Amino acid sequence: MPRVKYEIFLLTLLGGVLYGFSHYLNNWIFKLVEFSGHVNWIYLPAFLRLANVLILGPVFGSMATAIGVSIICLVQGDPLVVTALNSLASVLGPLISFQIFKIFTGREVYISHLRDLLVLAAIYSVLNALIHHIAWALVEPDQFLSVSQLPIMIIGDLVGACLGALLFVALANRLGILDFVKKRVVE
Repeated sequence: MPRVKYEIFLLTLLGGVLYGFSHYLNNWIFKLVEFSGHVNWIYLPAFLRLANVLILGPVFGSMATAIGVSIICLVQGDPLVVTALNSLASVLGPLISFQIFKIFTGREVYISHLRDLLVLAAIYSVLNALIHHIAWALVEPDQFLSVSQLPIMIIGDLVGACLGALLFVALANRLGILDFVKKRVVE
């Protein structure tokens, strides 16, 4: 069995904390255009769910997202079942999006190609909103404020994920993210 490095655990924890922090920062910055506590016209942390998987891989990236969602739910005082379903919804969106991208293109996402990241962001935005609304229907039906909520969430995730993709590609080479990912894949 290969030895797991402490670095990946620290990065996983960091990814989770960063996601949780960015959620509250986004809510503060865009409070004026918020549709509801769960739906925003601009949701910048949307790309962090994808970036967690891109950088840390499906297992640790999903763990990072689940940690971030758990932090958010803990601060909000959500019941355990709500936390679990929100975490599951937040993890499934990126994982399924990567698989759909692979099915349609016949290859993995090239993390240095903006076009791939934008296509992935579009797939993810639709899936994430649908999966979250299914989860909310199961445990938080009061989250449904109007019929227009689903398209607003798709738009908010799409805007946030596209802006995140632009920033990710711009910073990927400068910060050594591509080298880290290549090294992680080899290990």
